[in-house]
Amino acid sequence: MDFGILSLLPPVVAIGLALITKRVYMSLFLGILAGSLLYNNWNIVASASHIVNTIIGSVELTSITGISSFTGVGNLWNLLILLFLVMLGILIALITRAGGALAYGNWASTKIKSKEGASLSTSLLGILLFIDDYFNCLTVGTVMKPITDKFKISRAKLAYIIDSTAAPVCILMPVSSWFAAVVGNLGESGVGTGALSSMSPSGVFFSAILYNTYALVALFMVSFIISFKKMDFGPMKVHEKVATETGDLFNGDAETAAIESEIEPLSGGKISYLVLPLVVLILAIIFAFMISGGLFAGVGIIESFLSMDASWGLFWGGLVTLLFTVIYFIVSKAVPAKDIANLFAKGSKLMLPAITILILAWSLGSVIGDLGTGTYLSSLIQNSLPVQILPAILFLLSGFMAFSTGTSWGTFGIMLPIAVPMAVGLGMPEFVVPFVAAVLGGAIYGDHSSPISDTTIMSSTGAGTKHIDHVQTQLPYTTLIGIMAFLGYLIVGYTINLGYWVSGLINLAFVAFAVYIGASFLSKK
Repeated sequence: MDFGILSLLPPVVAIGLALITKRVYMSLFLGILAGSLLYNNWNIVASASHIVNTIIGSVELTSITGISSFTGVGNLWNLLILLFLVMLGILIALITRAGGALAYGNWASTKIKSKEGASLSTSLLGILLFIDDYFNCLTVGTVMKPITDKFKISRAKLAYIIDSTAAPVCILMPVSSWFAAVVGNLGESGVGTGALSSMSPSGVFFSAILYNTYALVALFMVSFIISFKKMDFGPMKVHEKVATETGDLFNGDAETAAIESEIEPLSGGKISYLVLPLVVLILAIIFAFMISGGLFAGVGIIESFLSMDASWGLFWGGLVTLLFTVIYFIVSKAVPAKDIANLFAKGSKLMLPAITILILAWSLGSVIGDLGTGTYLSSLIQNSLPVQILPAILFLLSGFMAFSTGTSWGTFGIMLPIAVPMAVGLGMPEFVVPFVAAVLGGAIYGDHSSPISDTTIMSSTGAGTKHIDHVQTQLPYTTLIGIMAFLGYLIVGYTINLGYWVSGLINLAFVAFAVYIGASFLSKK
């Protein structure tokens, strides 16, 4: 059944209510309810069954009959991500109790002398951990919280820095789970065959980097927001002012602050109690990534990265690290053995909000898939439009789709098979790269902005801040970049005939300058 514009009802209800009421759980559930009622022709009994099956199906190992959006593989991915979150929460509890985070914060505060230095160190670590966005968000938060706390950087600001150096970095890097996803979609979309036989999927990915305006300017914005004092604007300005003047990093969110304060660090903690487990975590996850991609099956190192299963790698890397850390802490007497079970419980509790939101967000995504929301949105691009404005239209539609569905990868899967053949059908293969870049940039914009995006959820979790606070403080920043990026893609459409480098650099220069001027103006309000 074609639900048409009504298929937008679930994301509109969920996102709209979340932003208005600040009650994320209720908003997501009401979005699921609205979608299920619509899908089942307003039959209450059938809708209730559909909701139960959808929520259970988001984490079960086997597919649920009638829920077409979830397969056994998809559910296994979700389950492994949830288990990784639990293990990471336990790791954080163990490290905190051992005094590793406190010791590292005390040491780093002697090396990092300013608020700007703490923020810059956070962004640089985010850029370095480009392999996977989940891994990036949670690891950067764990390492940097003790340092940013000392310099009274609000948790909302920390979440923004983490989020802005997660997906925007991953989409630009050739060795990441995102690269593998995009290249696979490009191959299925016809790149490398027929009229595009002279192009390769990886070649198009590399060429699209220059035109991936949103991701590049998002990183630029982080740097100048950090470098220039008093550049924050909107709700973020309030959070930063409260943190600086009162030391309240949570802007009155006593509940989140109380959860973290439950774990008291022991005296005599060592930096190695933080650094060693994190080094093991990084190495174990990278190695597990390569194993999942076939490293022991005769596949080369680079090829194994391109074929990796991110959720499998995160789970096994996390499990190995957790076992190592427990043994290491018991043997070194960093944590009494009698405290381990209690810390497992407290660590799991740390991740409960993120797990709940993720399950509801995945369930909402399933309902959206059942209603064909993505298909409806993609159909809007099929009308006859001037070719020069198509990059901007593709960016706008991909951004709205990712924002509404909470998935950039899903947006890639829907929009790339439309964008690539569109350029071929127009007889303009030179537009393949800007079309692809517009889709990727739009997907990152929507993913970066959406309250139901798993990367947004992971960023607020990693920073230890209330999820809706992260969304509301970040949204003005992403919106400013998104508006200017849309205008930039109009420039691309009308200057592509001047050449690849000329068009790309004019676009980037305009967008970066416009975002800087816009942020400077808004910060004075």
